[in-house]
Amino acid sequence: MTGFSPELLAGYQQTSYVALNGKQTATARIMADGGEIDALLEKRGAAEVVFVTAWNPKSKRVGEAVNVAAHARLTDILEDEDLDYIPAELRPATRDWPVEKGVAIFDLAPFDALQLAEMLGQYAIVWQGQGQPAQLLFTRLALG
Repeated sequence: MTGFSPELLAGYQQTSYVALNGKQTATARIMADGGEIDALLEKRGAAEVVFVTAWNPKSKRVGEAVNVAAHARLTDILEDEDLDYIPAELRPATRDWPVEKGVAIFDLAPFDALQLAEMLGQYAIVWQGQGQPAQLLFTRLALG
């Protein structure tokens, strides 16, 4: 994959994707038991969720002001499209990378989520359907 080292891929796979639902959280991990996300999906009456961030496009660190502006653009798009979402955090397994702000979007088809992520300069999204483990899905930016 273009732009991906084994270390970067491992970082994506080991990150915790955390939906922030008020005082409650629900965490998705790649190919792990998805019980917390399943409960959140059931509570929201949704079949699937995707985690998307606008921070650090192409996995290159940028300044906080750039990340804040990119996140605002993401939420503006979601509001304009009237999509159902809640805040999320992408929490890396190591301290080598910062926690990133993102969103958990309900019932947005993976294809549409990939297009959104690609527009934001992102390599991947995380998708999880009811009763299924979370999966890392790559945009065309990552694939070449």
